[in-house]
Amino acid sequence: MLIKYNPGMGWIERIIEDRGGEVGFAEFMELALYDPDHGYYSGSEPRYGRHGDFLTAPTASPWYTRVLAAFLVHLADRVGQVSLVDLAAGDGSLLAGVSQALGEKETEVLGRRVAVERSSAMRDRLVHRLPAKVEVVEDLVEAEQTSGPVVVHASELYDALPVERVIAGPEGLNELQVAVVEGTLTWRERPAGENVVAYFRDHGVRLEPGQVAEACLEAQDLHGRHLQWAGDDALMLTLDYGYEARRLYDARGRGQGSLACYRRHVLSRDPLESPGQQDITAHVNWDDLRLLARANGWQEIGLLPLAEFLIRAGLAEVAETLDLGMEAPMDARTIRERQEMKRLLDPEGMGSDLKVLIQGRGRMGALGSQLGRMQHSRKTPPRG
Repeated sequence: MLIKYNPGMGWIERIIEDRGGEVGFAEFMELALYDPDHGYYSGSEPRYGRHGDFLTAPTASPWYTRVLAAFLVHLADRVGQVSLVDLAAGDGSLLAGVSQALGEKETEVLGRRVAVERSSAMRDRLVHRLPAKVEVVEDLVEAEQTSGPVVVHASELYDALPVERVIAGPEGLNELQVAVVEGTLTWRERPAGENVVAYFRDHGVRLEPGQVAEACLEAQDLHGRHLQWAGDDALMLTLDYGYEARRLYDARGRGQGSLACYRRHVLSRDPLESPGQQDITAHVNWDDLRLLARANGWQEIGLLPLAEFLIRAGLAEVAETLDLGMEAPMDARTIRERQEMKRLLDPEGMGSDLKVLIQGRGRMGALGSQLGRMQHSRKTPPRG
């Protein structure tokens, strides 16, 4: 069949027309973020950091990778070399920052280093930025399964997975589809598929009439593959924005869902605007990752706000080793470094909103569980 295009149509409108003129929101989000030619993560512009569209913990401040490096030293002192996997490598800030913080200890502490990045454009940059000894792969299953202790780290991976959007109607759930009408993107409602209905039913969620919500149907499958690859001597650190199902789907707090878009650090709620030019994200349902891990024999060590995780993992001790502790003179360096630290500890921002899910297995799980007992023995970090 010959399809006639409106000459003013954009790239994503043409693809949707080719697919029948209407797609589910997860399919639209997949295109907008990951299309190899036009997707958000395929572009040449910086996406991470202060010059990009959003900040992650590793790009917001060097203190995150400093503390992670110190925690890796703590682990290696007890089990020997530890492999480190970055599941959302992005621009390589995490692995580069850990390497810099470890310095001469790097070869003693770290075994294999694996950078997992879905975007081919980002992978090309990682190959040039990171040392040749770092394995750069598109999917973790491409890397040979490790046999020794491993830390698997994921920073804002799951909130970038495509989601289905639904709205509760008088006769049940409707999926919000994206259609092309006269060359323009618009919303359409269709009765929700059984897999979407089952997702909310299995989580014990009943949406209020008119309530909008998101469902990430691939989070459990992806997390399961990561857990299986990690093996029996592993620690999984998952940093992301999200809530347990009972809070995520509470109509009083999130009646319009959690979907958000970012461009140049400016928030938008319209995912149909400028596809491929803005980030699209939706909060993680932590229950997806927690229940799956428990069912597969993993220990849940904790779900902590970022600030609490950093303090338990030794932020104050790291500051002291860098002569930036409580007794440090308030010179320009100290002031600058404490401002960097506060960015991660901010109770009105990243320090509270960003959570760290800690899951473990074997010796690494036992060592990681010490994070749950450190709150009384760790020192208070300096305040600027």
